Amino acid sequence: MKLTSLMKLPIEESKERLLAEFSPDCPWRMLVKAPTGSGKSTGLPSILLDAGMEGSIVVVQPRRLAARMLAKRVASLRGGAVGGEVGYVVRFDSKKTSKTKIIYVTDGVMARWLEENPRLDGIGAVIFDEFHERRLTMDVALADCVRLQDTERKDLKLCVMSATLELAGLEEYLAPCRLVEAGGRAFPVDIAYQQPAKTQSARSSRNAPQEQVWDRCARAVKLAVLDEDCGNILIFLPGVYEIRRTIQLLENQRLPGWEICALYGSLKPEQQDQAVREGGGPRIIVSTNVAETSLTIPGVRTVIDAGVARIAEFDPSRGMDTLFVKKIACAAADQRAGRAGRVAPGKCIRLWSEADQGRRAPFEMPEVLRVDLTEVVLKLTAKGFSDINSFPWIDTPKERSLEYTASLLENLGAVGEGGITELGLTMAKMPLHPRMGRLLLASEHEGCVAEGIFAVSILQGEAIFQRNESRAQFAYDEDGCDFRSDWRAYESALAMGLQPNRCSSIGVSVRSARELKQSIDQLQKMAVRMGWSQSDVDFDKNKKKFSRAMLTAYSDQLAVRNSAGNLSCRVVGKRSGQLGKESSVKDAELFITTSMTEVGAKDVVVYLNGCVEVLLEDVEELFPASLISNDGAFYDEKIRRVINRQELCFKDLVITSKDGGEPSAEQAAALLAERVASGELKLKKWDAGVEQWIARLLCLGEWMPELELPGFGEEDRAIALEAVCEGALGYKQIKDKPVQPALNSWLSAGQHQTLDAYAPERITLANGASVKVKYEHGKPPHIALKVQRLYGVKVSPTIANGAVTVQIHICAPNQRPWQMTQDLASFWKSGFAQMKKDLAGRYPKHDWSGGGHC
Repeated sequence: MKLTSLMKLPIEESKERLLAEFSPDCPWRMLVKAPTGSGKSTGLPSILLDAGMEGSIVVVQPRRLAARMLAKRVASLRGGAVGGEVGYVVRFDSKKTSKTKIIYVTDGVMARWLEENPRLDGIGAVIFDEFHERRLTMDVALADCVRLQDTERKDLKLCVMSATLELAGLEEYLAPCRLVEAGGRAFPVDIAYQQPAKTQSARSSRNAPQEQVWDRCARAVKLAVLDEDCGNILIFLPGVYEIRRTIQLLENQRLPGWEICALYGSLKPEQQDQAVREGGGPRIIVSTNVAETSLTIPGVRTVIDAGVARIAEFDPSRGMDTLFVKKIACAAADQRAGRAGRVAPGKCIRLWSEADQGRRAPFEMPEVLRVDLTEVVLKLTAKGFSDINSFPWIDTPKERSLEYTASLLENLGAVGEGGITELGLTMAKMPLHPRMGRLLLASEHEGCVAEGIFAVSILQGEAIFQRNESRAQFAYDEDGCDFRSDWRAYESALAMGLQPNRCSSIGVSVRSARELKQSIDQLQKMAVRMGWSQSDVDFDKNKKKFSRAMLTAYSDQLAVRNSAGNLSCRVVGKRSGQLGKESSVKDAELFITTSMTEVGAKDVVVYLNGCVEVLLEDVEELFPASLISNDGAFYDEKIRRVINRQELCFKDLVITSKDGGEPSAEQAAALLAERVASGELKLKKWDAGVEQWIARLLCLGEWMPELELPGFGEEDRAIALEAVCEGALGYKQIKDKPVQPALNSWLSAGQHQTLDAYAPERITLANGASVKVKYEHGKPPHIALKVQRLYGVKVSPTIANGAVTVQIHICAPNQRPWQMTQDLASFWKSGFAQMKKDLAGRYPKHDWSGGGHC
């Protein structure tokens, strides 16, 4: 069944170029750049199918919504129903049969298929759509497909396409490949810029706050609807919160005849379908960046773009996720604007300035450079990439990310000195992040598989609560586990038959609860295949077992409260964060956190979520090598004093601390000296004179090694500082303490005399003038004098028994050096005359006749 509307798609014009080298048994590798509206996502799979493509055609999409909607659209164009000739497979939803030839899938599904069917038997072509988003799983899947085509599957057809692609590096990576730049059916889109305004109450202030993004959107909509040709309006916002605030404002504006719809990933499919359906009256769709994708939203002729997106990144230096609203790149802005020109000429209102547009990055940063690589690295290691850099990355991962990944995998027991372990191989076979795999293996070992499965399902899904505050009615302080409140909410949703209105009344997301149930079912089937025994979830009965399993998987995120008076906490790795008010571990002495996320709003806060209380006795049993007892002197930064302290630490996390007793004088002196050496504490008497004494000693030792004077390196400095700090416990006792006595003891009486004789503090010149000599190790000693004070001195003075000539900084009357020389005689012969010529006129009151006496 051929595509009945294909002739209407611009991609048809490139059909001959696309199929120029197409044959069933030969490699076919294409890079397609085609603008929004070209029909590439709907048309290219049909072009291949109608050309006699053998095997199924898989189209990889970055989002579930796009995969579902495209499948429905292409099925309709080809005169069939979704699930027949054309289908889709996304997480928890599949519409395909043995007859399905074109299959739209997410990149996560494609990654799983490559694990289950490495040769991709039965698949004839893989098309990577919207590749400009540079998802990590899509990058890795493409690399696997390229290697497969180069080796075992010469007949496999590959295509990478997008409206906005950074072609240079990708074309080189895919070589040999054909590049086809196709035309589109994009109508002209008029771009307008609308800068944020300052709030009315603070217009006179330079630092006045800008109006909120939902206010700006509402203002833009109010103007847009005045145009009779505005069509449907599509608004791009960074997240669900902003969408709700915007919809609330728009509803208050009372726009007669306009339907207002939300569109984001966590909406139920029926609600998503409602927003993008054909027909109906004028519509305002308020969306996250899910609407950037391939699907065409009918009737949209006006786009209002906030120009930002909520971007999740991973910070390997701190081992935590970050979630910030950031400016989108130019490519994404163009992609969004193109939505307004799919069906007719349109308009895009950008809620930022044109100057701001010019400063934006051209393309988004690839995920491989900004997300956690642990799962991908473990799976690649299991495939034989012992050196992860040998994998053919499109963009090489950052070294710091790989270092973090290696450390975490070692901590989880997935890798060791000999490479990947048996435990690691087992974890790599699971369709889970290594932490999740380790948690399930530990749950099986402890005998709490059901609780482990529930926790993993919660952790890899979306929050079951619609808002954080909704947790409070399900949480109890004695729970000691945040997953206990999740379980109560889930049970309540099941008891309500997963009815949307009833679940919403208790703050539970029905969509999340449904997906949670599907995830639990999948993991339970996996547990059966692995031969694990299961029972019903009972967090009360299995509290200790579950706690030990969680500790096994999250020991690197062990945490303690700073005090009972606030919710701030310390975490392993010298990290810190804040517990939620609804958390059930507020009274726990020790707990693990499964999620550390830095969120930027008015203030940047690191939130600790998914917490579970753990017992010290279990930490001692499971991680004895990481538990350290310290009893001795400690420097307290707050009081700037050395105290005696008993500490129990897990790695670098202080679990318990008790002060008492006097520290030893030797330890106290060493700790104070360390703080002085680092610059944290200052000794007033360790002044320029002390540094000159040290410089004299070092210089003379270099000039006259036969004297065998002692050196004064970093270790010697530390010893001297300890001598100064001897007998003291705090900064007050050392800040004004004399330093010279400690230095005097460094040399014998004879050595002191030698130092003064050969590297004197002052020298007397031939004209009787006494002058201070300045020393700097590695440089000649020098004196600085106005030229008039040098009259009568014919040659440069020397020290170190005549071995070292003193450098003279000959200064103008304003005390600034005019010439530096170690050959004063030469200066009198030629330099002085020039100096007199340059300066005598400016300084007529000074004596310029002395040069003739030298």
